[in-house]
Amino acid sequence: MINLLKGEMGRYTARHALLDLLLIVSLVVCLPGTSSAAAAHRSERTKSNPRVIIAAAEALPPGGIDSLRTVRIGGIQQWVSIRGADRANPILLFLSGGPGDPMMPLSWTFQRPWEDFFTVVQWDQRDAGKTFSSAHRVPDKGMTMAQMQSDTDQLIEWLRHRYHKRRIFLLGYSFGSILGLRVAIHHPDWLYAYIGVGQVVNAYQNEVVGYRETLARAEAIHNRVAIDQLKSIAPYPNIHAPLPKLFYAIGLERKWDLKLGGMLYGRTSDNEPSFWKLSPDYTAYDVKSAELGEGISEEILLPQLTNVNFDNDIRFRCPVVFFAGEHDRTTPESLVSAYYDRIQAPAKRFFLIKNAAHYVVNEAPGIVLMDLVQDVIPMDKIASVTH
Repeated sequence: MINLLKGEMGRYTARHALLDLLLIVSLVVCLPGTSSAAAAHRSERTKSNPRVIIAAAEALPPGGIDSLRTVRIGGIQQWVSIRGADRANPILLFLSGGPGDPMMPLSWTFQRPWEDFFTVVQWDQRDAGKTFSSAHRVPDKGMTMAQMQSDTDQLIEWLRHRYHKRRIFLLGYSFGSILGLRVAIHHPDWLYAYIGVGQVVNAYQNEVVGYRETLARAEAIHNRVAIDQLKSIAPYPNIHAPLPKLFYAIGLERKWDLKLGGMLYGRTSDNEPSFWKLSPDYTAYDVKSAELGEGISEEILLPQLTNVNFDNDIRFRCPVVFFAGEHDRTTPESLVSAYYDRIQAPAKRFFLIKNAAHYVVNEAPGIVLMDLVQDVIPMDKIASVTH
């Protein structure tokens, strides 16, 4: 089983282990002297298993890439999902948010159409999701942003070598956009294009502007509870406050950011863990690991993010693309658009997604895919000319 998981057909084994087991059980109970009614009942239960149904719905054609495996990165085994309908398609590596918030268990909700045009790679980073499961949920308390950046670089190099690709498309989402933009700055020759979604430009200003916009929204709708709670943490963010107080303030701001539609436009809650539980890639143990790992990653890495600032990084040697939700207050659209206006690159595009906030790829997956296919994939020719 372990060896199969590390092969190109590993995802099949992982997804259908439960199905195979139940089928074996059903054969056993159909032997003479067993109840055929019980066998039929077990078979029906298998057919109605949500993970099995979802796995079947997103099945790829023969000849594609469908791999769920570990890769040794930064001295530990880290999990990646690699899926694409055509091996000739370019690779798109998705750097998830958080820190510690894996996209792999959520990818089934939007990704299958992407796989007709890209080989999409989802990565559970250090102390996140399945990678945290493999670490037996023992936190890497010495985790640093420099280490996370090194992990990112090593994974890209592994992908390029493994699949014989000189360049890839790199998509950085939210926290992942910090790692991704640094790759674009330091290793442009690895990329066809860098794609920032919910791009972090200046971490401190991100909090200042996001807080101001969330408070303004609360005042516009006369939400007295939100107004009072948000004003109670002013001035925000107080980066010199003790860490428990800083974490409390960030948590309170994010609570109202979510409740007032700054993460998911028009919605007041996030049911992400419920989607995780249906992922064909995840076990119940992995779901719990993801929940625990997100909190641990935030505790370790958030204090290291206060100095993140790309304001002076405006010259790029690879194409740069930004997607921004019109109502995003988590990584405010106003900061991203202002930064975009200043940057210089061989090619650049800015996509403002209406009726969306921070979760752009989930809120408008079709629009994002159309923009990727029509406007971003052709940038591979620009990258080839500029290097």
